[in-house]
Amino acid sequence: MTRREDGELDAKLRRIYREREPVPFREELKAQVLRDMYARSGEAAYVPAARRRRGWISAAGLWAAGVAVAFVCLVVAVPKAAWHTASDQEMAKHAQHQPVQRVVRGYGLEYAPIEVLDVRVGTLPGEPANSCVLAELRNTSSQTIAEPDVMGVLWFTPKGGGEENWLTFVNAPAQGLKPGQTITWGFHPSGPHAGTSQALSETPHLRFFYSQSASADTANLVWSEAPVEVEDVQVLPVPGGSGPTWQSADVYATLVNRSSRAVNLANERAVIWFSQQPSDTFFNPSVVRFLFHVTPELPGVTWPTTLRPGARARVEFRVLSAKETDFFSRICHVVVLDAPLVPKD
Repeated sequence: MTRREDGELDAKLRRIYREREPVPFREELKAQVLRDMYARSGEAAYVPAARRRRGWISAAGLWAAGVAVAFVCLVVAVPKAAWHTASDQEMAKHAQHQPVQRVVRGYGLEYAPIEVLDVRVGTLPGEPANSCVLAELRNTSSQTIAEPDVMGVLWFTPKGGGEENWLTFVNAPAQGLKPGQTITWGFHPSGPHAGTSQALSETPHLRFFYSQSASADTANLVWSEAPVEVEDVQVLPVPGGSGPTWQSADVYATLVNRSSRAVNLANERAVIWFSQQPSDTFFNPSVVRFLFHVTPELPGVTWPTTLRPGARARVEFRVLSAKETDFFSRICHVVVLDAPLVPKD
């Protein structure tokens, strides 16, 4: 390029710079943008014009600065998602492959090492015919299992087959089980009976669990809480509700559907327990615990089967225990769980 051509180019650049449109943002913002630009390039930081030493700057330099400011302004307008760095993209890809854990409110149960070899309806001395459950149990572990270590769940199904339609907690044998020991054990549950008879009319099933909450890694079964809150729990005596060896009480509670869907109470189960301490769960060996279907069982007691979102229902359950059980000196807890609560096998 000749000296003349160089002069013409310099004049042309000066004219372009003089006639350019002003940058459409404040001096403070322009200064900030230029500071950022120079910081990224490793050059000296931009100094505002009022503090800069006076000197001659070529027209080409001014034109380049104007173009650079406009370019930086365009970058700011681009959506952030388009500007992931390689590391950002790798992190996002890694996050997409992480397992998503669904948080479920409930209780984890782990099987105890008690094998139920046989369970059937039978008769114990002094009891009505066919009103008892007899079971052969074997300790499959190398440790002695004491009664407080485990809790049992007994449930019944129709003789022709079908789903669980009655269930209850049971304690383990009072004498415990030594390693490898097999015993025959029996007890008298409260139902279901054949009409007015004391005889049990359905097929019994039995499973034992440890009397402690299991983690997600060790749980064989999870009892999930239903979207139903329990309010206003009351325990009242039953007129004439005691005998030589037993006593009963009525538990009242208000159920509130806090979800956005209707809840069929026939598909729910209630766990009720009486504890000595407020923090005791139904796993605690010192509590007195019960299982119920959330459907009316007492004569003259009714409540809706379906609980709509926000709706309430007052429910009532009758608990029965040994004579020495003091329901009224203990704290009553009620929680509603989604069925089924029993294993499929």
